[in-house]
Amino acid sequence: AFASNSFAGGAYFRNIQPPIACRRAPVCYNLNEHLSFDRLRLEASDINPSLAGLREWVALDLETTGLNSRSDEIIEIGAVRFSARGDVAEYQSLVNPGRRLPRFIRQLTGISQREVDAAPDFDDIADDVADFLRGATVIAHNAPFDMGFLAAAGLDYAGPVCDTWDLAYLARPAARSYALEELARAETVSHARPHRALEDARAVRDLFLALMPDFAALDAGTLDEIRRLARRSQWNVAAALLDSAEEFAPPRASAPANLPAPLVGGRELARRLAQPPAIRAAETADPIDVQAVEEALSAGSPFAASVPGFEERPQQIEMARAVAETVNAGARLIVEAGTGVGKSLAYLLPAAIYAVQNGKRVVVSTNTINLQEQLIGKDLPMLKAALTKIAPEIGENLRFSQLKGRANYLCYKRWRQTRAAADLEPDQARAIAKTLLWMPDTRTGDRSEINLGHRATAAAWDRMSAGRARDCPDATGPCFLRAARESAWASHIVVVNHALLTSDLAYEGSSIPDYDILVIDEAHNFEDAATDQLSWRVGSSNLDEILAELGGERGLLAHVAAAAVSDPSKTEAAGESTGLLQSVIPRLREETARLFGALIPDAAPAGRRTSSAFPTDTRVTDQQRAAPAWEDARAGWENFDILMGDAARALAALVEALEPDEDAPPEDAPAASALSADLTSVGAALSGLRAHIAEFISEPSEDVVYWVTRPPNSGDVLINGAPLSVGALLQENLYDEKEAVIMTSATLSVGGAFDHVTERLGFADARGAALGSPFDFYEAALIYAPPDMPNPNAPDFAERAGEVIADAAIAAGGRSMALFTSHAALRAAADAVRGRLAQHGIQTLAQGVDGPPQRVAARFVERPESVLLGAASFWEGIDFAGDSLTVLTVTRLPFTVPSDPVFQARSERYKNPFMEYAVPQAIIRFKQGFGRLIRTGQDRGVAIVLDSRIVTRRYGRLFTDSLPKTRVTNGRGYPVSEIITKWMERPV
Repeated sequence: AFASNSFAGGAYFRNIQPPIACRRAPVCYNLNEHLSFDRLRLEASDINPSLAGLREWVALDLETTGLNSRSDEIIEIGAVRFSARGDVAEYQSLVNPGRRLPRFIRQLTGISQREVDAAPDFDDIADDVADFLRGATVIAHNAPFDMGFLAAAGLDYAGPVCDTWDLAYLARPAARSYALEELARAETVSHARPHRALEDARAVRDLFLALMPDFAALDAGTLDEIRRLARRSQWNVAAALLDSAEEFAPPRASAPANLPAPLVGGRELARRLAQPPAIRAAETADPIDVQAVEEALSAGSPFAASVPGFEERPQQIEMARAVAETVNAGARLIVEAGTGVGKSLAYLLPAAIYAVQNGKRVVVSTNTINLQEQLIGKDLPMLKAALTKIAPEIGENLRFSQLKGRANYLCYKRWRQTRAAADLEPDQARAIAKTLLWMPDTRTGDRSEINLGHRATAAAWDRMSAGRARDCPDATGPCFLRAARESAWASHIVVVNHALLTSDLAYEGSSIPDYDILVIDEAHNFEDAATDQLSWRVGSSNLDEILAELGGERGLLAHVAAAAVSDPSKTEAAGESTGLLQSVIPRLREETARLFGALIPDAAPAGRRTSSAFPTDTRVTDQQRAAPAWEDARAGWENFDILMGDAARALAALVEALEPDEDAPPEDAPAASALSADLTSVGAALSGLRAHIAEFISEPSEDVVYWVTRPPNSGDVLINGAPLSVGALLQENLYDEKEAVIMTSATLSVGGAFDHVTERLGFADARGAALGSPFDFYEAALIYAPPDMPNPNAPDFAERAGEVIADAAIAAGGRSMALFTSHAALRAAADAVRGRLAQHGIQTLAQGVDGPPQRVAARFVERPESVLLGAASFWEGIDFAGDSLTVLTVTRLPFTVPSDPVFQARSERYKNPFMEYAVPQAIIRFKQGFGRLIRTGQDRGVAIVLDSRIVTRRYGRLFTDSLPKTRVTNGRGYPVSEIITKWMERPV
């Protein structure tokens, strides 16, 4: 194809002879598409004659100094040109960016400063790159990134582009990640040296060839629909699907499995979503046989024999007995069940027996997704199977389900309306196409079944979700939300999260079906979850987004004329309302800016540090409201409120005008109905926003904490409101309404008492049970508090902490996790230890630097020879059982930031806020972090506490006394490496 060439600076552009056989025959699109650059124009006649008639692509990848094409530079280009016969040529060149490479980029790519300094400038190789791309369809992973950098460098490519991120997004709807490394691993694509341009380009080519047969195997209707969506939205996936996808069809024997069925119709979907009838309560309730529950959880019982890997645990039996007695008595119970107790089975077994034999419903509420998935996917199926073997009348009839907030479910009606819309953004087209391929398989419509990815914005899903359909008039068509609620009505055990449980209070029980018994697992998070759910936040940008949805270029008002209104008087009324709204919108924007501008504090409170990198929160008190400056906010609110009233009335009139007449043609109804529903949602959003601002400015409540937030590097201003206390609300509206309530967690007590938690949660008159762990922590875990650590606020603390983290990781061969209370401290530690640990073959995985929590956790499991640096997400809910984690470092005691407005206001209610509120909160958090170390009876490890306050302050003893009985040492002068080695090698 191409003659072999060699370029300066290590670039090469080589012919591959003979051609490598392709696994599948690719397709090329728009071979004669023009490519334009500022230096040259590539015309069809310029295409290399030896390529004429061939369908060809170029898989492209760039390495750069950063993520911003305006301020960063290309440092390497790699590309693979391939055709139906195989690879044609490869191109690779380093590029001189004219600047120093960031340390992170050097570590990520392995490219040295010396190498790029000796490489050519991009201008010197631009013609070669243009030659290589000429006449081909470019394929890249996250194509806007690569094409944006080329354009910024002066090479503006105008030809067809295909993004393998898009292809994988559709073909692998549930993929954990759409990063090239993760996809290559999942598709068994060779990717030996990630983050080098040529190796990444080869992986892009192989990924493209692996995915395209899936599209070839789709039915014609589905494939045509994806093409239609792509064309209407200018979504570049069309480049891969424009020609006959059938050329990618694999042999019948190797056809992709689990392909979606053809387009799903409403009737077929409705049949699939049909649920069994609701359970019915017995006239009289039979109590749980407590002795039978105890015997079932004893070794050698028929039930135990039916549970895989069952081990008798005295603490589990004690907890199950307490739960059964509490349910029988209609009382309240709070249980701290240490690691390894098996608390899920301890409450599920008596709950299931009571629910099935009495037709009662039990709601189990959790905080984390991980526990919900464990209950639904593992614990409840296992319980049902075991009960079916020993008590068929219970096991066979036991039904359970999971219920989530309405915004988690796809609304089939709104999905169809969005799909039919005349104007679609690329993100909306992606979301529609992805759900199109998912629809034939899903029985829940739950967004958690698919990975929406960062590109399918919240707005794209929101437009199609049941969260935007509160008053949906379609009571007969298929509805995932209705099916989920009907399933809950038909279930004996319903699993929800704390957010839905507490938000259900605000809607007076409209989401969760009536239930009798409540189990609150992970109860240490319940106050925070209730506070978050009962809080509100409004920003100036929120109103801008609503107004843009209403009156932007593609806003709802632009479609009023197209929506059929059969009555001439209504047409006139719709026009008047539209005109009024269009005149009010710009004035509302002006008043919004003026109103929120008046709320910006002139200066930070005394003693507060401000930084553009972190939000600045300023609490609003009665004293501030009495100051003269607040009058500007009041005046701004009055003007704003008048305009909001005008907008609300005009919106209501417009919605009324769009209501179709009874004798209107059926074809006129959908467009007007969809537009009316969207306008109603906008009206509700404006009404809620107006009410919150009114409360904040002129109608504050004594039971609410208010504050103003300035987000980092943003012109936005946020106003916030949160309940001062949730305990009384929960007691009156939740606990008192149920027959029995059980709270449980591994961390609820402080110094062996539950007073702090029960007072905060309003859980009065509850029986308490603090159950220890069946694990021998005294033999399994060692707490090491280095005696020479400086105070956490000392200037040299970060440096010393980095040394200990690195020494510990080297001694343990990785297998380490360090917990931080600050992302800034986490990033500083990552920079400090990464280079040194790399010399010992230990990788550093820093949350937020090397990926989001789920991704760095997965990488840690795959390669335990690592040190994981984590913040809030890793203090709880993460399990690294076995020898994958042997060293846990707690860098600071997890006290809440004193300037947090809610914490500040709640602290004021105590005589000694620090000891009565701050310390108990920190102890519970500390216990959660410590719990990451020992997860099974065979685990062993060392917990290093770098915060000297645990030994130098009087309250430090409260932290260690709240843990299971564990050995504590200061090391007696031995280095940390020797302490770890001796402990781990110590005979058991």
